[in-house]
Amino acid sequence: MEDKNASVLPPVKSGQDSSELGSLQEISGDIEALTGPSTKEVLMGVGLLLILSVVFFFIRNAFVGYLVGPAMKRSPNNAAMAGWGLFGGLFFASAILCVALFGKIFLTMFVVIPLSIAMILCFVLAVVMSAKK
Repeated sequence: MEDKNASVLPPVKSGQDSSELGSLQEISGDIEALTGPSTKEVLMGVGLLLILSVVFFFIRNAFVGYLVGPAMKRSPNNAAMAGWGLFGGLFFASAILCVALFGKIFLTMFVVIPLSIAMILCFVLAVVMSAKK
């Protein structure tokens, strides 16, 4: 068994100087920020996003019912499309929130800007479709 390991592993130096150890470079900054979110944080973020999605779905249904009802009298198709726009906007906003809370390493412009653009487009869709009769 030792013969197999000896051919794979590098030889061990018994007398290491402290000067060799001092030549290692130290990583500046927060070590947790460099490693990314743990599995627990990812599961908490996904769970929060799932719970918020269910809540946003009920908000969407209430919004569609309000638009179709006697107060606004919008067509059901436009109200449904406005409801999905509201749902999408709230969903993307909560996705930004989950990234900010649990995955700070992913809080970069490459993640936040597309999510923000999608959120704004969904809210504009909701406003435009809810204004049509």
